[in-house]
Amino acid sequence: MGGRAADPAGLNSATSGDVNNLWSEGASSVLAPKPYVASLRSFPVDRRRAPPPRALDARELADEVSERRSRALEEPLDLRLRQRDPYPLIEVRNPLHRTTYLVMRPAYPDRSADLCTCTDFARRGLGTCKHIEAADRWLANHPDASPSLPSKPAVRPGAVWKEIDRRLERAGRGSVPASLRWREAGAALFEAVP
Repeated sequence: MGGRAADPAGLNSATSGDVNNLWSEGASSVLAPKPYVASLRSFPVDRRRAPPPRALDARELADEVSERRSRALEEPLDLRLRQRDPYPLIEVRNPLHRTTYLVMRPAYPDRSADLCTCTDFARRGLGTCKHIEAADRWLANHPDASPSLPSKPAVRPGAVWKEIDRRLERAGRGSVPASLRWREAGAALFEAVP
């Protein structure tokens, strides 16, 4: 065996010719490897993680933080205070990239414990990102802001589903394909139904 795990079916040592013989002999497809699997074993697989971020000197660190601050000013970020107590929790949304992240400020106004759910904050190890910078600026400009509650839907869900059912009954099962019937009836989800 030479230090390898036991292979009772002999599948790991099969060559492409052995694989073809297994198929021609009618072996079970569970035991016989597919022909493409043998060819995939030749591809190298890098299972290492990404290297840790390199240490930055003071000037590089200042440049990186300055870049995050300028991006926080340049990009059209929408901020919403979700909670004030026990610590500020701010939702930062970027409508261009269609992303939303949470910024937590547990030691506000001290910035040493700030957290963000974005990948830049997690990967770079700078202790800041454009979302934290934008949240810091927003909190400084809105010290008395109260948390905004999510808006209530203008329409009750029950009324919308009744309208969808009504439209489906009206459309019937005629010659119109089901996908079009559902599309027309489902449009009620995006319309203002009384």
